[in-house]
Amino acid sequence: MELTQVRYFVALSRSLNFTRAAEACNVTQPALTRAIQRLEEELGGPLLYRERSTTQLTELGRTMLPHLDAMLMAADSAAALADARRRQPVASLKIGLAPGIGCAAIAFAVREVAAILPDLMIRLDEAAAAMLIESMLADMLDCALLPQDCDLPDRFNHWPLYDDRAVAVLPACHALADRTTITADDLRGETLLHGERCGGFACLFDATWQGQARLRRCDGAIGHLLDLVDAGLGLALLSERIVLPARLVALPIIEPTLTRRVRLVAIAGRPQGAAVSGFVKLCRARRGPDGP
Repeated sequence: MELTQVRYFVALSRSLNFTRAAEACNVTQPALTRAIQRLEEELGGPLLYRERSTTQLTELGRTMLPHLDAMLMAADSAAALADARRRQPVASLKIGLAPGIGCAAIAFAVREVAAILPDLMIRLDEAAAAMLIESMLADMLDCALLPQDCDLPDRFNHWPLYDDRAVAVLPACHALADRTTITADDLRGETLLHGERCGGFACLFDATWQGQARLRRCDGAIGHLLDLVDAGLGLALLSERIVLPARLVALPIIEPTLTRRVRLVAIAGRPQGAAVSGFVKLCRARRGPDGP
């Protein structure tokens, strides 16, 4: 499979017109048609069909489009980053993280950008969603990871990255530690520690199962909160993506299931350097049709 074939197919899927797609790709229509036919041969079936004066995607075409589009974005990102390295500009990547959202899901993209731009300056800021939005508007941050329920101004672009699920974090010596899963009934009478950096899962739980557990506010770094969990002050409901010390265990919550969608956010229309553009494209490509 050649990247040119993929590029022609993605362009054709957007316009659904062979003439306009050929013009957009700066090739003749016969050349574009032959490339699409070779791609169909490699994928084992037709990607498009013509019905009178209209062109439509087949079921195979609709299935393959998000995968081929992600492949094209990743290739374009690599080319842009390589070009940036040849020109050797000063590159930076400033990312905001909303409370309770770690950088594990985007670390691969940061690594790939840094591999091409070895002098890359990386900055990670953790703050409330409203503060991160203000920082992006003030051009102090390039992009941010925010929860789905955060209100955004109209001028922002956003793309879903993953669905974050809560787990119950408790000491290895706790009576529930030998369980494989946990339910709301299991948390009856327990104390749940929560704070501004916990992702809001405890409050979400309390809104559904009010009175099932006691909430205790405990603001500060996640590491400090985990120390208090280890000391037996209470349990915590945190993201399943948070790395825990060996002395603590994490149990999936199956009733109720607590989830939130995390998205990548950036200001629409603002010029982006190669590092930021490459990072965004890599995250979107990894997301694909199903997420990382």
